[in-house]
Amino acid sequence: MAEQLDQIPCIGELYAYRGVPDVDEDAPPLCLPWHQGDIFENVNLPGLESTMGMLFLHPCTMRKRAALVDQVTMIAIEEFSSKKVLDGADAWERHWKSRYSVMPLANLRNRAERGGTHIADFSRLATVPSSELNRSKRIAALTDAGRLHLLQRSFHHFSRVVVPLGDLRSGMRGVNREIELQHDWVEAACDACKEWTDDSVTRAERDFDEYLTAEDRRQRLSDIQQETDIVCEVMKEIESRYKS
Repeated sequence: MAEQLDQIPCIGELYAYRGVPDVDEDAPPLCLPWHQGDIFENVNLPGLESTMGMLFLHPCTMRKRAALVDQVTMIAIEEFSSKKVLDGADAWERHWKSRYSVMPLANLRNRAERGGTHIADFSRLATVPSSELNRSKRIAALTDAGRLHLLQRSFHHFSRVVVPLGDLRSGMRGVNREIELQHDWVEAACDACKEWTDDSVTRAERDFDEYLTAEDRRQRLSDIQQETDIVCEVMKEIESRYKS
């Protein structure tokens, strides 16, 4: 096991998307699959004052086939500094290196000035009806690297064990590849039918799940020896269904 937590990546490597959907260019797209680390605003977190939260469950745990389960676990997010963007090596040494109970989220709002810093607090968890979540409320999504640091810090908070990032990366390889393929599939489906709505996304996600479940493709995708073959199969199916 590693001896200490790894330094949080800089903003450019932490977030895949930031912004309000239908408002900001860099906002999470409608067709982006649900994933750990997705951040939502205007959500009711039972028992907590915060109205901003981060999805915490593993993608396989938070979904029943293509749909979200009825209840999901979220981490409360609160403002740590309203003005200072606490990012980089200095911020790591002064604020985050020994603050084990939080995941820092510098400039979560993606502002050019006075971006501030938020934190996801692992000691403040809530069980939230999945009906509270919709894609219009999702304001940020982490990169694969960002999720690895989220997992490392949360595991350490709950167990005081530091799991090396390489071990976490290996364990998440299959599910991350599935998420990428689902994103490609849903994007192509919505583009083909010229309909970008929750209903069209839901239909495409259901079709993807049915295809990947058939012929043990999901299990085969998790096998490093068969991963490339399954990726090629899925991309050919996308081409055949939506681009030919």
